[in-house]
Amino acid sequence: MDPAASAEPTRHVQVGLDGVHRPVHAWTPTVHAALERLRAAGVVEVPAPLALGAHEEVLGFLPGDAGAACWPHQVPEAGLVSAARLLRRVHDASAGWSWPPDAAWSQPVREPAEVLCHGDPGPWNMTWADGRATGLFDWDFCHPGPRRHDVAYALDWLAPFRPDDEALRWHGFAAPPDRGSRIRAFCAAYGTEPDRVVDLVLEVRLRTLDVVRALAADGVEPQAGWLAGGHAAEVEAGVRWVERHRRLFT
Repeated sequence: MDPAASAEPTRHVQVGLDGVHRPVHAWTPTVHAALERLRAAGVVEVPAPLALGAHEEVLGFLPGDAGAACWPHQVPEAGLVSAARLLRRVHDASAGWSWPPDAAWSQPVREPAEVLCHGDPGPWNMTWADGRATGLFDWDFCHPGPRRHDVAYALDWLAPFRPDDEALRWHGFAAPPDRGSRIRAFCAAYGTEPDRVVDLVLEVRLRTLDVVRALAADGVEPQAGWLAGGHAAEVEAGVRWVERHRRLFT
């Protein structure tokens, strides 16, 4: 949920010849079922669930640049647009699905539960090749919910809703981004209107912080470490910055 926190090593993720090995949580079986359904619907841009044990899962490897290597790809409008289209493809494939009452999710189901939300669709959780988003992985935070929540989460990082110095330092930009233009381009490519986008981004950001707090309270890493390291104060300071600079997002 926070690329700056380098979460994957904390989760003890290992990439082997047989796939990506990750620890199992209460929601992992539901995530595997979701991935199986997406791939059965033709969405091969998500990992294949290969094995599920008592303590470890194995997922198929998606080739391409990811993590910190994502940032140069998402700067050009073509990369930005490709991320929006990938997210729309995933959402459309899951529209109208129903889930059993005993399905376990890492965060609450949000209404209207119109699609399977990824829950963490930042560019670092996408694979990239030739300036295009080619895959979407790390589905631990998926849950049924409204499309607009995933769109807002993605825009938080792709616009980005961050100060210029951060955009230049680690978002891959060579000059301050035109955030309003990027928001409009992403929304047009996804097929939605950028209505109330600032309010929605802030709502999702604070709701995500609530999820981090809940997971941290259960001792889940990396969220427990983030909270101990001052993550909540950073998020709240970021919200105040966005409120002061709303003009940048129009």
